[in-house]
Amino acid sequence: MEPSARTSHEPRYGAGLLDHQIPLEARRLRALEDFADPGTRTMLDGRGLAAGWRCLELGAGAGSVARWLATRCAPGEVVATDLDTSLLPKDVPNLTVLHHDAVREDLPAASFDLVHARALLEHLPEREEVLARMVRWTVPGGWVCVDGMIMLVPPGSARNAYHRCLNGLIALGAGSMRADAGWAIALPRLLAHAGLEEVDVQCTPGRVGPGGNADLLLRLTLEQTGIAMVDQGLIQPQDLTDCTHLLDNPRYTDLAFLVVSSWGRRPHPHS
Repeated sequence: MEPSARTSHEPRYGAGLLDHQIPLEARRLRALEDFADPGTRTMLDGRGLAAGWRCLELGAGAGSVARWLATRCAPGEVVATDLDTSLLPKDVPNLTVLHHDAVREDLPAASFDLVHARALLEHLPEREEVLARMVRWTVPGGWVCVDGMIMLVPPGSARNAYHRCLNGLIALGAGSMRADAGWAIALPRLLAHAGLEEVDVQCTPGRVGPGGNADLLLRLTLEQTGIAMVDQGLIQPQDLTDCTHLLDNPRYTDLAFLVVSSWGRRPHPHS
């Protein structure tokens, strides 16, 4: 598989607000890795990941999971794909970087022992079609693993600037970004409906405020999308300032995200 060049007619992931060319996006992706990698590694290791496996990492972002998989399954091959591969590592011998649109471009059936995606499907309107493809690309007996990011809707009315900003993010995602902030709650059911066996789930909460495991991720996301939220009337400019001050308060803590990690095994024929 050879990487191809990005073309100008491709869809803009996240309505352009998550483009890798945005200077802040690399930092935001690495903050996502710091938050989510421990749970992802627990899920993937629990599937019996071993030397010689062939793995597919869809929407590989800045590449931490792909690099880790390449180490864990060497000398097996890892294929890491994205619409923009500029942040993916190019120095790992058993890691192939592939420019690939999971919505429009197929891969050979039954090619991988493990197929994984994180914080990807909830951003794709065709998410369930891509999930079906992931199953098809997995060998019988292999694993389909998905980490879905859920943004937690604040309870009741928006009581403070943090809640207003979080509601603004959710509305921005549902609108111009065409994302579903709660879709991942259906992952176990969807994996079972796709015919997978041994379906299970684990969850990782994302806490914000001083020392929170998702605090930097939320701050960078607000910094990157804040102008769009203000322009669309979802929040007021002062909300961003007040939210930052609130998150700086050593006595403040809250939940912003929940990572739903779910997996299932593709059955052998007639099993």
